Amino acid sequence: STPAGYFQHVMDQIVSSLFPEYANELSNMFWERASSTGEIVQVYQPSGEKVQQSDKKLHDQKALAEIYLLSLTDKLVTSARSTFGYVAQGLGGLKPWILYEPRNSTTPDPPCVRAMSMEPCSLKAPLSACQAQTIQISPFVRYCEDRITGIKLVDDD
Repeated sequence: STPAGYFQHVMDQIVSSLFPEYANELSNMFWERASSTGEIVQVYQPSGEKVQQSDKKLHDQKALAEIYLLSLTDKLVTSARSTFGYVAQGLGGLKPWILYEPRNSTTPDPPCVRAMSMEPCSLKAPLSACQAQTIQISPFVRYCEDRITGIKLVDDD
């Protein structure tokens, strides 16, 4: 029980993934070990369908609801090239942390990077040689953090 006059902060985490194992693992981790700040961490996963079901109305509605929930968060961590992450960061005006993909079963060093802007990555930007040169001299367009061939808008700072 909590002593009188003492408020223990609860931090809620939303996990959006087709695979429920991610949320389960995070939940177990925070159940076994306290956070570094002593906060209680609760993990929620609205769905966890295991298989992407394109063009199924109920599945699409759940996906949209999860994207909207992610856009309401204070902090966002996304996997590389995540459509959910791109849409959520744009809707919420968030600069997420982007997790790099493991290569050869090895965690990259560093494992993640802070996005340059809230703008989503255009994964398959149509580039001619002239456009590629323009990107290199433009302060407002850069190559994406998680996709070498993608481009995104950035602030000039």
